Amino acid sequence: MEQEDVAKTELQQKIQNKDPSVSLSELFGNESGTSGLKRHTCKAATPTGNQTKVTAFIKRKLPGGVKTRVARKIARFCCKDLRPFAVVEGAGFVSVVQELLDIGSQYGGAVRAEDLLPCARTVSRHVDGEYQKSKALVVEDLKQCTNYAVTTDLWTEEKTNTHYITVTVHYITVNWEMVNRILATKEMVGVKSGAHIRITVEEILQEFGIQSPNNVFVTDNGSNVVSAFKDYVRLSCAGHNINLALKYVFDNLEDDNPRHSPVIKLLHESKTLVSHFKRAGLQNELDQTLKQAVETRWNSKLLMLRSINDALKSGKLHRVLLARRELRFLNNIDSELLEDIIKLLTPFDEATRHLSADKTPTLHLVLPTKATLLKGLLIQADDSAIMKELKGKLTQAVELKFIVQLYHKVATALSPSLRSFLRKTLSAQEYEEVINTLAAFMTTGTEERVRDHADTAEEEEGTPPVSERGTTEVHNFFSSCVEEEETEAHSDEEGTSCRKFVLDYMLQNNSKMTRGESLLGFWKEMSGGLVAVAKKMLAIPATSTPSERSFSVAGRLIEERRTSLDPDNVNAILFLHSNI
Repeated sequence: MEQEDVAKTELQQKIQNKDPSVSLSELFGNESGTSGLKRHTCKAATPTGNQTKVTAFIKRKLPGGVKTRVARKIARFCCKDLRPFAVVEGAGFVSVVQELLDIGSQYGGAVRAEDLLPCARTVSRHVDGEYQKSKALVVEDLKQCTNYAVTTDLWTEEKTNTHYITVTVHYITVNWEMVNRILATKEMVGVKSGAHIRITVEEILQEFGIQSPNNVFVTDNGSNVVSAFKDYVRLSCAGHNINLALKYVFDNLEDDNPRHSPVIKLLHESKTLVSHFKRAGLQNELDQTLKQAVETRWNSKLLMLRSINDALKSGKLHRVLLARRELRFLNNIDSELLEDIIKLLTPFDEATRHLSADKTPTLHLVLPTKATLLKGLLIQADDSAIMKELKGKLTQAVELKFIVQLYHKVATALSPSLRSFLRKTLSAQEYEEVINTLAAFMTTGTEERVRDHADTAEEEEGTPPVSERGTTEVHNFFSSCVEEEETEAHSDEEGTSCRKFVLDYMLQNNSKMTRGESLLGFWKEMSGGLVAVAKKMLAIPATSTPSERSFSVAGRLIEERRTSLDPDNVNAILFLHSNI
């Protein structure tokens, strides 16, 4: 101890005298060096057992010239290989570039691109491997749920005249998130009969382990598709129904009817104008191009009329035609009638967009959509004779073509914001059918209902939990259907426990929505047998749009230079595009 004290005293004197001979080890001890740090490496910090180097957390700032060099190389790549400029913004491209950077960091700058990049045939072989891996993950994910909705549609690839069928599955996860996955885009060989369609779809669903007689299908109204799913619950696509109503009216206008002829002339002259601008190469003269009406595209008449109206208001359309002495193309376009028809058709476009959402429930909005459209078609005192005629015809078409089925009404009941609307809209018999259906669904969903009841038995034995819940999951488009709910007397009606629970829910004694709360968020916090019913019903989409969206993706995939692409590869590529 005396020797240590003497050493400490000498060291203190050296420090006071600023003696340069004092070493770091004398000041801090041997344990404070790098050897001590190495002994304290946290080997559990990484899967490899090696501690991450501090340099890994330092983001180096690249000189501006480096990014410019890369931009030039990519520009040359796009030109040399005829690739779109937007390729650099694709998540897949970014992932590949990052992998190449990581490889370069690991192996140094001596790696040649030619030694690293695979040939086209190798890439093609790996597509199937990636498809099989991703498919296995999807199959496992699907096992977590018990109820599925399915949308399907058929389409023909024009360049090769190959017929395809797309099957998409829809469900709500255990975390109450809506998911839709394209399961397959298969070639349809032979006649597209109802039996062939049913067998093909059932084989695809069986392949993913979700074939069940309880699956609900949403499709268009094609006779072969209707026949294919006659033994299942099949709902008509609401988007197709809206389009059919519009088509029913505008395809049956009569030239010799003085109230129809101005509309026919406006549509004809509008199509002529758009065709002229396309043929003459004048589209670039406008701020936004004129859109042509396409029969197979929903609401395309509105898009065409709206594009013309915008160009007229900007003055560009008039100036371009004036400079070319072609104002005759505007002579028969009635600007007042143009705006009236745009105003008339806009709600149909809004309805289609709301019902085609794929991240939020939509089935409960089908009945409110029909009610909203019909309300907007009520004839006003200041309407022109032409508009009164069109509104009358559209009202008839919506009543006839816009199909509302039992499942749509039941789904509406599952939106607390729409219960009052439902009671006031349905007849007593229809309302009773909704109540009985909900009760029946609770009874058949015994397994999940019992589990929910077991988790919240204490709550359900007493008064059901009351929570203040609002209405913002319903868009302003449906605001006329959402009213301040009036609490009604509790029903003492005799019946099954399920029926009593449904009646209590429908009378708002146990649940309202808070402002800003989503419909899925509401049911996530609820308990009781209706929770399982809500998860089943709200997973069903109002339209078959998710399957139809694959058509446009496929159109980009099967271009003129890829017409020999094998249908199996088409299926694998579209599956990976949707699911990775």
